Amino acid sequence: MSRSVHTLPGRLAIVAGVATAALWATTAPARAEGDAAEPATPSADADADAKGAARKPVRSTETCIDREIADRLAVKRKRRGAVDRLFVKAQRHELSVTGGYYNSDLFSGTWIAGGSYTFHMTEQTAVEFGGAYTHANADVIRAIEDQRGVVLADDYARVLHAESLLLWSPVYGKLRLGGSIVHFDIHLDLGVGVVDSTTSRGAAGVAGFGMKLFSGTALAFRIDARSHVFRQELLDEPFLVHDSQVTAGLSVFLPFSN
Repeated sequence: MSRSVHTLPGRLAIVAGVATAALWATTAPARAEGDAAEPATPSADADADAKGAARKPVRSTETCIDREIADRLAVKRKRRGAVDRLFVKAQRHELSVTGGYYNSDLFSGTWIAGGSYTFHMTEQTAVEFGGAYTHANADVIRAIEDQRGVVLADDYARVLHAESLLLWSPVYGKLRLGGSIVHFDIHLDLGVGVVDSTTSRGAAGVAGFGMKLFSGTALAFRIDARSHVFRQELLDEPFLVHDSQVTAGLSVFLPFSN
């Protein structure tokens, strides 16, 4: 009886030891996996840091691009309404040769030829000094003088024009002519002049407008329409006449480069 009593606890101890060993064997792989998983955390952090470092330059570039675009927009806002000029006129000299048609109030229409010098103070303003030569075409006057019995001293007398003008160019743009782009401007003219002829020797008021088509950096084709208002005497009668002219010509700008 006593042997069975002592034997039972021994058996229980053996069973407890076996259970403990089995439990330890079961939990050992889990602990090993946990220990093996712990070093993976620095690797994941390193990957995250690498990705963040890779994204940082992109963000910096995007910021630079955004700033550059913003600067350009700011400049455009400041210069709104202005356009880049491929042909620069400011502080340059312009020499022109022109010719065209002259319409007189008292005489018949005829040709006119002249030239001018222009100094461009800015891109919009300039001063011009010009002169022109034409003649008094008295075809209509001959019929009048026959009826009145008055003879003109010279029915083909020369007429000289000298004028000083202020030019203002409010419009600058470009247009397509054929297959090329041509830059142009439109100017308004206002000034005074003198008319020298057998029928008039006095001051004249001058007004008009014109257009210039630029080629390269030193050449331009110009078209002008101007009116002259002055006093004229014909057949012993005074008149306030309003003569007009339309001319075209070529201009050379000095210096030859912008």
